[in-house]
Amino acid sequence: MGRYRIRVATGAWLFSGSHNRVQLWLVGTRGEAELQLRLRPARGQEEEFDRDIPKDLGPLQFVKLCKHHSLVDDAWFCDLITVQGPGTCEEAAFPCYRWVQGQGVLSLPEGTARLPGDNALDVFQNHREKELKERQKLYCWDTWKEGLPLTIAAGCQDDLPPNMRFHEDKRLDFEWALKAGALEMVLKRVYTLLSPWNRLEDFDQIFWGQKSALAEKVHQCWRDDELFGYQFLNGANPMLLRRSASLPSRLVLPPGLEALGAQLERELQNGSLFEADFILLDGIPANVIRGEKQYVAAPLVLLKMEPDGKLLPVAIQIQPPSPRSPTPPLFLPSDPPLAWLLAKTWVRNSDFQLHQLQYHLLNTHLVAEVIAVATMRHLPGLHPVFKLLIPHIRYTLEINTRARSQLISEGGIFDKGRHCERGPGAAGLVSGNHRGGAVPGPGPRFPRLLPVPEATLPFPYHVCLHMHCSARGHQPGPGLSSNDHHVASGSPPARHGASGASQRKVFLKSQGQGGIKPIPNRFGKPRKRDHGPEYAT
Repeated sequence: MGRYRIRVATGAWLFSGSHNRVQLWLVGTRGEAELQLRLRPARGQEEEFDRDIPKDLGPLQFVKLCKHHSLVDDAWFCDLITVQGPGTCEEAAFPCYRWVQGQGVLSLPEGTARLPGDNALDVFQNHREKELKERQKLYCWDTWKEGLPLTIAAGCQDDLPPNMRFHEDKRLDFEWALKAGALEMVLKRVYTLLSPWNRLEDFDQIFWGQKSALAEKVHQCWRDDELFGYQFLNGANPMLLRRSASLPSRLVLPPGLEALGAQLERELQNGSLFEADFILLDGIPANVIRGEKQYVAAPLVLLKMEPDGKLLPVAIQIQPPSPRSPTPPLFLPSDPPLAWLLAKTWVRNSDFQLHQLQYHLLNTHLVAEVIAVATMRHLPGLHPVFKLLIPHIRYTLEINTRARSQLISEGGIFDKGRHCERGPGAAGLVSGNHRGGAVPGPGPRFPRLLPVPEATLPFPYHVCLHMHCSARGHQPGPGLSSNDHHVASGSPPARHGASGASQRKVFLKSQGQGGIKPIPNRFGKPRKRDHGPEYAT
């Protein structure tokens, strides 16, 4: 006879406990024994029992459990069962971490990770095969949109297997955050309904509510070149920055910018030239919002590393060369402040588009879902890779299913929020069906960014769109000569030599070799991603 000590741990989530009776068996290499228990697990509790068993079971292999119910199947979330055998036997752990429903018998193998070749006993191999057969019936593949990775077959979150659903605490927190965000948007809409939007500072009307020290610092410094460069490594999308091995092929310098070309060559030789190319956005047609055609830019940003570690923009090309514009405009820090700010804002707009569609939606959510479904279909619970992956894919399937059914579906939140009028829509963009139209080139119709009526802009519309001289490839606004154009923008007319090229000086200094230093974080508490551009190569 041997005495066994059994501990049963129940999850701490809401509704994890159960009023149903749970029956347990111990299975060892020398036999099996039923435990005479009347266990009714309580949320967040670990219950301990000592039981005498008349025979020696040998090394334990499984714990089997069955939940009995008469009228109501009250699901139970079992975390872990541990068993201490007689004598000096080591405590054996039997992880569960899943919902126990119905009246079937669930077998939990001893938790040591095992590969198929490590299983000397057929009992473990049989368990693996049975487990995978059951899982492959629950986790089936589906195609949501042609051209996108496969997804799980579930029309909504209620169709998912119970063990892939949000726990109740997670669900309440998620849904409350959505409602709180929607309420904040409504309140801001009401608050600003009759307010003027004549200046950039008027946007301060909507920046209240939940804030952080970093958000407040960004709010104060968003126009600065230093913050603009800092965000390429520490912003929402740190994936695009690359150290330049050569000057980008799409970069065409307009006449009169030979000094800039020489400066770029020197930075390239010093290893201090970096680039962010948004060429993937080229050719994607924009939406139509409230009857007004929108635009999507595909900019190229060139940045230089200063000796003190700061990453500063050198030049911005809004669109790549095209037959309509073989020498696209090039924006420089020495340009009029509003023109340079507008170019940087277009870069941030494109950064958001590319981050959300490629790095966030595709590379994070959709690719992770393929890994999650493949893991559940092909890796049994004993596999070491399964044990490594399962904590990271716990909520992947539900959050993706919610997004497909509520957020980026036809007529979903994205479409409703954007007031689309027969545009490609969010679903059309992510499905890859987006090559149906041409984006206007950056010539005379350089797109404006501010979504406000022209009369309310803080500067003339044509000045906002065409603020540079033709010597740099910029087109003057309708009815404006180059000199009129500069006078309207507040900058002096360009002085032209015999060649007609602008003689304005380019204030760029050559940088020494210098060591690569981390970017100093002036914008808040240091974060894990605060590192220098040498990691971006």
